[in-house]
Amino acid sequence: MVAVVSFTACGLFEDDEEYPVYIHVKEYDVIVENGQGGAHQDISDVWVYSGSDLLGAYPLGVDIPILEDLDRPILLFPGIRENGIRALPSLHFMLRPDTFYLSTAELQVDTLKPVFRYFDDVEFRWVETFEFTNSLTRDYDGNPNTKVERTSEKSFTGSYSGRMRVDSVNPVAEIATDLLFLDMPGGRPVYLEMTFQTDHEFSVGLIGERLGSPFDKVYKLNLNPTNGEWRTIVVNFQDEITFSQFDGYRILFGLFLESGHDSDTATVYLDNLKLLHR
Repeated sequence: MVAVVSFTACGLFEDDEEYPVYIHVKEYDVIVENGQGGAHQDISDVWVYSGSDLLGAYPLGVDIPILEDLDRPILLFPGIRENGIRALPSLHFMLRPDTFYLSTAELQVDTLKPVFRYFDDVEFRWVETFEFTNSLTRDYDGNPNTKVERTSEKSFTGSYSGRMRVDSVNPVAEIATDLLFLDMPGGRPVYLEMTFQTDHEFSVGLIGERLGSPFDKVYKLNLNPTNGEWRTIVVNFQDEITFSQFDGYRILFGLFLESGHDSDTATVYLDNLKLLHR
């Protein structure tokens, strides 16, 4: 006679089950130092690491399960949507992560508020807040009536912004930085951080210059109207700089009045502009 013994899975290994703790990240702070411009960023996600292991990328405001060894630090990296495109999630490569050690019990939620700062090796090649200066003065449309002007009409931070405006008589504006940025790195992210408000599509790109050759103009992005709101994005010029290898570059903005626009003017406001890389 053979005895048959059976076990249910939940009964034998019940004590060995692991349950996650949860972290919840809804808010964050960005700390800047003198010369680093404004602190505002549009962080949409956090990338969660346990030590050097990526646990996942999560949008702000959700409960994030953590099943890792809680003796290891949890690193929260800021995540953005590169070039303002929702389908392009990316780390913000200029901001360093915040580190936490968790002590939350299983199935409990620990609310964290990370603080992000720029890495020490970030080079700020250009910072323009329009409070005292305006470095967008290089005219590429040949019309002295179209320009970027300092204005107190609207601002995102401080008292001033830069305004670019076209109308039916002067329908095209192409304005770039007076500064020519030399020795830009290839193969690494080169960010233009910018905050803007616009009632018309406008474009952002680069002017490339090489000694003894004509300049080259390329627009990378067309940015849509913001319906009266300010929007912050990060534009990554890594590919354009890596594969063109000009001696120097200027940041270019273009505004072209469309015939079907609902007004005979179009206006873009710019604030908190930064060009940076590591």
